[in-house]
Amino acid sequence: MEEFWKGIVDFFKNAGLNILYGLIILIVGLIIVKLIKLVLKKILRKAKRDEAMSSFIVSLVNIILEVVVLITALATMGINTASIIAVIGTCGVAIGLALKDSLGNIASGIMIIFNKPFKKDDFVEIAGEEGRITQINLFNTTLKTDDDTVIIVPNSEAVNNPIINYEGCKFRRVVVDIAVDKGCDPDEVRRIVSAVAEEEPLLSKERDHSIVMSGQDTNCVKMQLKCFTLTEDYWTVKYRMTENVYNALKGEGYLTPNLQVDVHEGKRPDPILLTKKSRKEVIEKKPD
Repeated sequence: MEEFWKGIVDFFKNAGLNILYGLIILIVGLIIVKLIKLVLKKILRKAKRDEAMSSFIVSLVNIILEVVVLITALATMGINTASIIAVIGTCGVAIGLALKDSLGNIASGIMIIFNKPFKKDDFVEIAGEEGRITQINLFNTTLKTDDDTVIIVPNSEAVNNPIINYEGCKFRRVVVDIAVDKGCDPDEVRRIVSAVAEEEPLLSKERDHSIVMSGQDTNCVKMQLKCFTLTEDYWTVKYRMTENVYNALKGEGYLTPNLQVDVHEGKRPDPILLTKKSRKEVIEKKPD
């Protein structure tokens, strides 16, 4: 027992200063790393880099510098860091195999940061999930939906699946579906809907709108209004145009009737093509 304690005393006598120097290097090194983090954040902020990219770079640099400081401190204390590095490397292989999915997320995070398929505050669809980007981390990307639900998507899922960035372009197309009863005049419907589109102030003046017939059903003709607006105004225009088109067609008597079946006895009568004038007469004759 005495030899054990004597060995410990001799160790501290011989390596005491080295241990002290190692502790000083560790403490000062961590302080310097913290200062470097603050300086790097300011540099990236002045360079107007994407916030998510800046956070990723700062985190990566911080981890690398802390590892360097720790190894330097251990080497100063007289500890054989070569064997430690070898052990860490061996463990790293085993850990890498066990955590291959997590390492894949890190690699995918690096690809996202530097390829920049999206950035913070973009409204995107990733792996079937829609939301606004709030944060890009080493392992995952965080989305926030319109109903304030937080969705965390692994970075590997973001890289290996289609990414729809709704804010990747300046303009976004708005499509308003229209259904009018059969026998209507498509040109008259186009005139009414076009007048509504021309009165919408948020529609793009650089790209014209169009009204097309997209098909027909058993009791209606399907048409579509296609127009463009700034990406940030998409939902405002979408909802407002849908309501305004409905009100305009309703005011002119162009409404989609409920599904009905007409039964005729004897010879089938000739089809009736309603004009704007005759439509109003039919509507006025309908019982309340």
